[in-house]
Amino acid sequence: MSATPSPSGPVGPLLSVRDLGVTFRTPDGDVRAVDGVSFDLAEGRTLGIVGESGSGKSVTAKALMNLLPSYADVEGTITFDGRDVRALATARERHFWGVELTMVFQDPMTSLNPVKRIGEQIAECLRVHLGRSRRDASAAALDLLERVGIPEPRKRLRQYPHELSGGLRQRVVIAMALACGPRLLIADEPTTALDVTVQKHILDLLDDLRRERGMSMVLITHDLGVVKGRADDVMVMYGGRTMEHAASGPLFTAMRHPYTSALLETIPRIDAAAHARLVPIAGRPPNPSELGPWCPFAPRCGSRVEACTVEAPPLVDDGTGHRSACFAPLGAGEA
Repeated sequence: MSATPSPSGPVGPLLSVRDLGVTFRTPDGDVRAVDGVSFDLAEGRTLGIVGESGSGKSVTAKALMNLLPSYADVEGTITFDGRDVRALATARERHFWGVELTMVFQDPMTSLNPVKRIGEQIAECLRVHLGRSRRDASAAALDLLERVGIPEPRKRLRQYPHELSGGLRQRVVIAMALACGPRLLIADEPTTALDVTVQKHILDLLDDLRRERGMSMVLITHDLGVVKGRADDVMVMYGGRTMEHAASGPLFTAMRHPYTSALLETIPRIDAAAHARLVPIAGRPPNPSELGPWCPFAPRCGSRVEACTVEAPPLVDDGTGHRSACFAPLGAGEA
């Protein structure tokens, strides 16, 4: 299946999410992990989803991939190229995930089978989903390893995951994700366990492959610096809700939400004075089981007003597509 859009172009967004909610049923009560998240993603574009651990980023991604456990209740609608994703899950359309929509996870060791050779694992994707012969699938696996920049690809095909470095394992996972020519790739913290140099190589690789194949991509990270210059649009999440959503340029030049600003302040700066201290966000992320109707960031926010502790501010569009959920947005008092 080709990832290239049709000549006439898509009629609407490739992916559309409306009022997505995820609640986990636990022995201690219901836990609301995602609350009313909505966004669109056009063909060929990249959406960055940013937030601290526990903000609901990965749960959102797993809802898209139909990977949530049976004790998770999902609300809202998810459509992919006009098709109802939740209906596809009910109908057990297993050739949708992995073929048209696929995912690269945080830890490649949990994505790879430790007792199967690398070549077998990549070829299996092609045989199961696309019906390729063993010979064709093996040849395609070799080509995929070359495309993702793995040295000595023929040798790697015969190796097991534990014989490869973390960076090479992540490249193998990317090769597997791209095997069936998906139209949308979700990359969930794809460089978390890698050193800084390897992180850049992996992120550059994903960006190059996305452009080459005309794919859309959702890039999930806790680091605003990762999405700057790589994502067309950025959605900032906290406490399971959207705090701010805008095109990448306006978000970085005129951010509206105090949480977005606080996240940016935590990033080390190369132009900072020697031995300058990092600026952490005061407090800690909320326990999802203790969230109420108020703004989830209010207890940690230096700009909060009384209304923030009573109700959650609505997500408001300023008329340019820049949306934020804050009763005291940054820059509100400027002329």
